[in-house]
Amino acid sequence: NGKRRRRKMTQQKFEIVKALAYDETNEQIATAEGITADEVQKVRTEYAADVEVAKADLQKAGYIK
Repeated sequence: NGKRRRRKMTQQKFEIVKALAYDETNEQIATAEGITADEVQKVRTEYAADVEVAKADLQKAGYIK
């Protein structure tokens, strides 16, 4: 039906996905979230599609170019 469905995620994972959409580095996100850069990389990999959706939404809203 063309609708994009985001899977359920914790608030922290949502914040990480959003930060990744803003092109923050694993290290920046890890510091902000109090986790390791390796944990951020796991989210980056596992939620890659969600990051792309978030990036498109942010572009559409004018928050990023």
